[in-house]
Amino acid sequence: MLRPPALFLSAAILLGGCATQPAATTRAPAPKPGTAHTRHATLDWVGTYAGVLPCADCPGVREVITLNKDHAYEITTQYVDRGDQLFRRGNVFSWVDGNTIRLEGLGAGPTLYRVGANQLTQLGRDGKVITGPLAARFILKKIAKTRRKRG
Repeated sequence: MLRPPALFLSAAILLGGCATQPAATTRAPAPKPGTAHTRHATLDWVGTYAGVLPCADCPGVREVITLNKDHAYEITTQYVDRGDQLFRRGNVFSWVDGNTIRLEGLGAGPTLYRVGANQLTQLGRDGKVITGPLAARFILKKIAKTRRKRG
């Protein structure tokens, strides 16, 4: 028969052997300057971009997108040869990676754009650059910097 001190000692050794050791902490390496995480910080992306995008059943869609520093955007579209009616929408945008943005709140239609030097390139639904004979028509050129109203 075990004595009480020996019983407690045996139990302590048994329980001590079952204790889990803390998991090793792993840290992701810090992003290097110029990587996808910081690329948009070096671009002069704030401003207004405009162009005429291809349209399946009209000569084109005039599109103007304004990107603000607070990550708000406004998009204005007008169908060429369909009157003067303008469609305006706005919301916020988010950075998908170092040079791609997603316009939030649009629902259907293109929402991804690649930000480049003084231009926005509309991307396909798969997030890739549109290729082919009309590829150059999916580029909006920067026309002005945005100025916030005072007051």
